[in-house]
Amino acid sequence: MYKFTLLIVALVLAAPLRAELPADTLVANSLGHMPLGRVKRVVDRVLDLRDLHRRPRADTAYIVRAPERLRLKVSLNSSGSDLDTRWSGEGDKCRSLLRAQAKNTMSLTASYRGLSLSLSLNPAKLAGRNKDYELNLNAYGNRLGADLILQSAKTYEGTVETPSGVVEVPTGSVSQDMVTANAYYVFSGRRFSFPAAFTQSWVQRRSAGSFMLGVSFVGGRIKTDFADVLGSGAARLRVLCGSVGAGYAYNWVVKGHWLLHISTLPQFVVVSRNRMETAGGEEKMPYRFPNMVVAGRLAAVRHFDRYFAGMNAVVNTSFLGDYDAFAVSTLKWRARVFVGIKF
Repeated sequence: MYKFTLLIVALVLAAPLRAELPADTLVANSLGHMPLGRVKRVVDRVLDLRDLHRRPRADTAYIVRAPERLRLKVSLNSSGSDLDTRWSGEGDKCRSLLRAQAKNTMSLTASYRGLSLSLSLNPAKLAGRNKDYELNLNAYGNRLGADLILQSAKTYEGTVETPSGVVEVPTGSVSQDMVTANAYYVFSGRRFSFPAAFTQSWVQRRSAGSFMLGVSFVGGRIKTDFADVLGSGAARLRVLCGSVGAGYAYNWVVKGHWLLHISTLPQFVVVSRNRMETAGGEEKMPYRFPNMVVAGRLAAVRHFDRYFAGMNAVVNTSFLGDYDAFAVSTLKWRARVFVGIKF
């Protein structure tokens, strides 16, 4: 059991991991049958090896690991998504603009030496007023990192604009199940730290920026039984694409206590297998270069002696298809405000 636990912990600690789960999700803990003291010794041993490996790679004049081992953080979170579809029919331009109900949650995060566990509570979901579901997994490292977003939205509502007028789309007529994965590589990982802005497991001591490389994967389906939301009555759009690109990120340290972060990572779609299914059969979704996927991030963090506070936001957008024939644009955003204490 000891060797198995050590192996699992070593794998997940390649970068700081953060998981956000709904309150009604059951989580199995493989360490649950081990004494707490022994668990702590195993975790500390693996983290010591990780820090020993990383220390020579960090320029401590710019970034250092946070000296406090334990941090507790309370966050207020909000997230939402938009769906914009455009198509042409017999020379006429049409457009549907849909928005899912925003999700507001409160979360409690415990972090030990960069390893974080976060549990979120959605009051609207518990009351049965919101049927949407979302799971976010984030692994932010100084050199490598990734986001994984699993989303199921059934509360889209909005309008369809046609030459004959505007039609209201009622809630529940459109559903979306989507998986979005983003990964980045930072060239100046010795002097620039993503975790300093998003998990506070590192401290940015001096301002620094870096060019980045990124890859993204978007997969899922959009389904509707409402006429003309996707340009053809009841329909199902299946999306599967991969993209690569480059961007830039910057951490600005203000008066030694404030950290301001901004980054953008635009990417070109290089693999696309998007298809539309209707009562008349299945056809390939049109494509015209460039199709794009863009990930953007903002953050502001203020450190005090024992406390810290701040906000951050992550925005994922995509454009797929051909505006002259059929195109779909998506917007997925998540923002949080937090306050924490260091031990």
